Amino acid sequence: METIAKTGYILSFAADATPVTTVESGSDIVVETYDCFKNVLQTPSKGVYAKYDELNPATGPIAVAGAEPGDTIKVTVKKFELDPVGTFYVTPTDFLKNCATEPEVKRIKVEEGRVHLDEKRSFPVKPMIGVIGVSPSEGAVSTVRPGTHGGNLDCKEITEGSRVYLPVGVAGGNLALGDFHALMGDGELAACGVEIGGRVQLHVELIKGVSVQTPVVEDEQAFYVLSSAKGLDEACENAVAASVAFLQPRMPDVPANDIVMMVGLLADMRVSQMVNPLRTAKVVLPKTAFPVTF
Repeated sequence: METIAKTGYILSFAADATPVTTVESGSDIVVETYDCFKNVLQTPSKGVYAKYDELNPATGPIAVAGAEPGDTIKVTVKKFELDPVGTFYVTPTDFLKNCATEPEVKRIKVEEGRVHLDEKRSFPVKPMIGVIGVSPSEGAVSTVRPGTHGGNLDCKEITEGSRVYLPVGVAGGNLALGDFHALMGDGELAACGVEIGGRVQLHVELIKGVSVQTPVVEDEQAFYVLSSAKGLDEACENAVAASVAFLQPRMPDVPANDIVMMVGLLADMRVSQMVNPLRTAKVVLPKTAFPVTF
């Protein structure tokens, strides 16, 4: 099984990126990552920390043989191996401007399946991939930003057992990922999660001739259709439209208006993150109500 080392990484998803490796559809690979601070914040400290300048390094790009625009890359997340210590950087961001916070770097043990805030408080580990995406069809997008190519989605459902569907924009697709979290809630309300490096085993497949407007995540319970925009209102509106577009070809016998009604009655709107340059919303399509396949 090929291991892609974290030393090969990008800071932007670019149409002209050069892959570090090429894998065949159906491959199992292991991807090693830095944390979102490129492992710079290793010491607990108080005050603003400004010594890191490479945020969200994403390991890759990884080309998938035969991938072409109009196809989809499917990534199944199989197993995480997290580093033993993670980092939480409390910063007075715009989103926390009404909170009484002071800058602080905290180092947090992650062991025996739990995140240990201190000797008395611990919580179950729920690992996730914060950044996962492919090259856009043109130009370049920072790994700090989310978009239709994927990127910094911060969707907590991208975890063990889930499947991520990404629209291919250039030949090979150029998959890259990083920004693991040991634990984080919807919205990423404190501007980060327990940021951590590690390794993840993935199964990578190519779906020919099928594409999506925007990233889609699947687990045993639901499909999650994600959309990112400058404002949350726009992100939510776009996520609804993308959800209807996702369902229509998979429910060909159901009138378009009925699909819209079903989304209104049976789907849920959630927020993946509120703290990146673009906000990310997701529509949750439960499989009990929408028994479709990709």
